[in-house]
Amino acid sequence: MSVMHIVLYLFLIVECYCSFFDPAYIYSGIVWNDTDGKSIQSHAAGILIDPNDNSYWWYGESLKTSTLADHGVNCYHSKDLINWINIGEVLGQKQVVIQNQSGPYVIERPKVVWNPLTKLYVMWFHLDSYDYQYRYAGIATSPTPNGKFTFIDAFQPDGVPSLDMNLYEDKRNGVVQGVYFVRSCNNEYVGISKLTDDYLNTTGITSRIGEPREGHAIFYRNNRYYMMTSHLTGWSPNPAELFVTNQDNLQHAEWSSLGNPTNSPTTFNSQSTFVLPYPSRKFPGTFVYIYMGDRWNAPELLNATYIWLPFTFNSDTNVTLEWQDKWDLNDY
Repeated sequence: MSVMHIVLYLFLIVECYCSFFDPAYIYSGIVWNDTDGKSIQSHAAGILIDPNDNSYWWYGESLKTSTLADHGVNCYHSKDLINWINIGEVLGQKQVVIQNQSGPYVIERPKVVWNPLTKLYVMWFHLDSYDYQYRYAGIATSPTPNGKFTFIDAFQPDGVPSLDMNLYEDKRNGVVQGVYFVRSCNNEYVGISKLTDDYLNTTGITSRIGEPREGHAIFYRNNRYYMMTSHLTGWSPNPAELFVTNQDNLQHAEWSSLGNPTNSPTTFNSQSTFVLPYPSRKFPGTFVYIYMGDRWNAPELLNATYIWLPFTFNSDTNVTLEWQDKWDLNDY
């Protein structure tokens, strides 16, 4: 075989390899565009993994204008975490009706889970007045992930004023152990409550962190729960704090701090909103845990962007999050 034939042969191997492993880069801190070339407006994100095809539904707050009447929940859909199709607004101000109260309302941090019992997609979100006096959680449902959600209720879960919040679906080996509501309780402590079977109410606080934190994002790895949090400094960024449990269930779980995994006093100028377990492309059968945060860019909230970065587990209690301008899903 001639040298030319060998070179051609190697070229074809590389070309074939690249066709199967196209770069899947995630860039942080810049404007992301959808498949129509328009900027993605879906802040304080929650990611739903579709139970039918394992695709991704990204729910988030709409464009952060100074007019509350513009605020609602937008939805985007993707099969690869890279290319996002704009579905549009799935919950708006007109859908929210609270007896004896009038909007427009603060609608923040939407999170959606699928309920196999009722066959409904259930959305929880922080619902408030313009001056944050209501301190409610709002609930809406839809028979489809992309349909208009129907507003169901607004209340203070477990009778406790709630602000920043999240949902955590405790799912292991494809089986849901329960869904939990985690929130800042009157900005005094973090409370975690299991949801009722229909996901429309809570069943009492079962675990807590006795200090005020927000930006909660729980995930499960190696028989431990972790919770990424931020401190309370308004729109200004602050050092993140990662907590871990010493047990494999959330009933009366006790939490200890692992400190700031980023070693950045501003968490790379971001605030946590979600941690997504993503099936590893490099090591099948394992997961990469993706930190998802918002770079609010206050006071210019119209320019808010996103930070997505992979956690590194040096051990169960030595966890780091390092800055990368871009990273490839194929490398994890």
